[in-house]
Amino acid sequence: MRVIDLNVSEPRATQYMIPPEENLLPIFLGNADVQALGRLRSRWNLDNHEETIKRAIEERHSLEGLTLTKTGRHVNQGTIWLEKDLRKTVIKEAAEEGLDIGDYVRGILYSLDQKLMLEAIADRERQTKIKHDNRVLSFSVPVQKEIREKLYKRYGKLNDRDLMAALQQDAMEWLRLI
Repeated sequence: MRVIDLNVSEPRATQYMIPPEENLLPIFLGNADVQALGRLRSRWNLDNHEETIKRAIEERHSLEGLTLTKTGRHVNQGTIWLEKDLRKTVIKEAAEEGLDIGDYVRGILYSLDQKLMLEAIADRERQTKIKHDNRVLSFSVPVQKEIREKLYKRYGKLNDRDLMAALQQDAMEWLRLI
């Protein structure tokens, strides 16, 4: 007979593992940084801020330069856990830029948000230009009696709607020749 004792604690491998402290990275964010982080999170549809910061750090190579937010009170404290290799790389890159690690991560967040925002604006402007270029122009023109008689002679006795359709067809063919 097999006995299952639920009072015995689970093996260590299935319990929640606390990450080692050396991989933790404390970050202090200002209000503009928190807003940029929120916009990135909603744009990428991620669950939490930690995943958003990790993805921003992974995409830091797509940035041409860093834009730091205006100095202010960075009162929003957070801690992010990074893989050991990635943490060392980020610290090394921050040192190469001559920045504090917090400033470097804040710069990545803010710059990436600005880059994506400018790309979205450019895309909207491009779509608006395409829509503007492909718009249909319609206008009504009064036709004098002599011209109307000549049109009836050329196209036959049509009602006004059919006559306009025939004229429109001829105009399209004429425009294709240009």
